[in-house]
Amino acid sequence: MSNILFVGIKGSGMSSLALILKQQGNLVFGIDKCEYFQPQEKLIQSNIKIFEGFSVANIDIKIDRVIYSSAYEKHKLVIELKEIYPTISYNDYLAYLTKLSNSYGVSGTHGKTTTAAATTYALSYKNRKDFPFYSIYGSSLIDSPSFTYQGNESLLIEACEYRDHFLKYSLNGAIITSIDFDHSDYFTDLNSVIKSFLDFIINLKPAAFLILNVDDRNIRANLSTIKSLRDDLNIITFGFNDNSQFRIERDSYTNKYKIKLTRNEYFDFAYNDRAILDDIVGAAILSTCMLLDTKSVNLYLDNEDIILDEIFTTLFRISLKALETFPGVKGRLELKAINNNVVYIDDYAHHPKEIYSLITELKARYPGRKLFAIFSAHTASRTKALYEDFLHVFLLFDKLVITKTFASARMDEEPQDLAKRLVRDLNKKLLKSYKVRLGAAIYVDSDSETPSVAASMVEEGDIVISLGASNNDNLYRQIIKQIKGDKDL
Repeated sequence: MSNILFVGIKGSGMSSLALILKQQGNLVFGIDKCEYFQPQEKLIQSNIKIFEGFSVANIDIKIDRVIYSSAYEKHKLVIELKEIYPTISYNDYLAYLTKLSNSYGVSGTHGKTTTAAATTYALSYKNRKDFPFYSIYGSSLIDSPSFTYQGNESLLIEACEYRDHFLKYSLNGAIITSIDFDHSDYFTDLNSVIKSFLDFIINLKPAAFLILNVDDRNIRANLSTIKSLRDDLNIITFGFNDNSQFRIERDSYTNKYKIKLTRNEYFDFAYNDRAILDDIVGAAILSTCMLLDTKSVNLYLDNEDIILDEIFTTLFRISLKALETFPGVKGRLELKAINNNVVYIDDYAHHPKEIYSLITELKARYPGRKLFAIFSAHTASRTKALYEDFLHVFLLFDKLVITKTFASARMDEEPQDLAKRLVRDLNKKLLKSYKVRLGAAIYVDSDSETPSVAASMVEEGDIVISLGASNNDNLYRQIIKQIKGDKDL
């Protein structure tokens, strides 16, 4: 047993890892900002002590090892700790763990957390609780613990492309959900992102399996390159695309989804959330492959056809059935409250394509109702690189509040807050055209002012969405409090 200090323990991935290491018998404690973050709720429930304020003087427990969030790599506390204790970054520690077990990665610009959570759910369903695996990903299931630990034989992680972190991992198999331009503080353009994913594929273990969502145009465009790079991989494709080996279809009579395999075998699937359907189906395939891999049963590909046996189809059907009751992930289209016919939702979407997908799903769920978004931009570099895309997607809301850009630990702030510029340019577009859906866009400079400003704009029937990668978990409570004038809510 070791005494392990986590620097930045309130982060989503860090808190998940902390809970796992505590489950394995270590004494775990952490240090972080005084600000409340949603993941710390589970830490508190697990009696993990958190020291607030980045100072060694605040810590009164013996330290054997330090694990720090990569966001704090250059923080003076981490530099100081490195001189005293064995110290390792979160991503390097994940890389170390992947070498100890049969390890599998969920990768992709969008959809990683949902896919990892859904895979975890499928692998811990009923009698699968005996499957000896654990998972580490950046959120938690709604109304469930933020980690799953059933044993050490297999490990499932989010494999993030940021700063090429996923190139450090040793993986028996992986899924790629999407490839898109993001993390512009590191990648220069889409081609540099694609290159990183190709390097990720090259680094997979020999004869690994690779699951690809070919609904994503950048994955589809690079499919032949992927196959030529690694002809030893067992490549499995899925999606609505006609050439998918696992093809998603919607029955025009029942309006329900089904999965068609290349040999005309159908699986009914009673799941209707189109926004994350690809992620759910990908999770069903990934969970099946992980189960088969640990039992030394291989998938073989022959002339683009999947050779299936009874074991595979049985396991896949069980995974699909389990995922029909998937509860969802915290901060991903999470219903927070319904009050006076106003629906409050929290969503992590902080990239224009994620926001567009969210809008599409909300319009389907709540036809005819007004969408009111409260958005906190995450990193100035992303906002700057995707500025025009943000402008176009925001015009699809009915009302919009944009708050001051979230103060990321990446330290990439602009001299002038781009969030303020976004609102200015949106309002210029509103003056020039009456054809856009957006009726009002307001900038709020202070987080403390956001609830009152939002409350003054809420109307009966609105769908209010707290949007972005900032700490929005309790914003809905504050808005309802302002509307009711109830300080004890």
